[in-house]
Amino acid sequence: MRCGAAVWLKRIERSDPHLWVVKGLPGQAFDRDRRSHRFLRSCGVPVPAVLLESDSYFVVEDAGHSLSALCGDPLVAKVEKLAACIAAGQALARLHAADLAHGRPAFRDMCWDGRRIRFIDFEYFDPSQAGSIRKARDIGIALLSALSQGGEGLRFARSFLSAYRLARRKRSKPYFAPLWDQTR
Repeated sequence: MRCGAAVWLKRIERSDPHLWVVKGLPGQAFDRDRRSHRFLRSCGVPVPAVLLESDSYFVVEDAGHSLSALCGDPLVAKVEKLAACIAAGQALARLHAADLAHGRPAFRDMCWDGRRIRFIDFEYFDPSQAGSIRKARDIGIALLSALSQGGEGLRFARSFLSAYRLARRKRSKPYFAPLWDQTR
């Protein structure tokens, strides 16, 4: 890590008990996020590298701006926003081609550094094979998140979904050979 580089710190959340029903206990959600992050990174999925970790925190390299922040920034050109939405659709298609689902790919959980999308926040990730329902849920969450981005939300959603569908139609390569296929 170079001196002065931006990093992100992930710690155990102090969440309200009603969220425990969805995410599980905060410590369990944190452990699932950290394990999932390492698993996905080892599979070649675009996630930021873990630079430092302990039982109560981990530090990752800067992944860029979340799509929510990017799409809401009036100083960012529309073409840049659309390029990020297209890249997000392609990235999710590749993840699904590997029979994995993010679990909650809201625009705040996909980051754009000007070149590529990287996924973050895996409290809802399950490393088992993702069926069509989990993949459809991912797409629905991403589309609703795109639509919630204000006046241009429909354009962001169309760009995301068009890129996703095109990548799936072209049978985009998964990030890796799924673990359950390596024994065949």
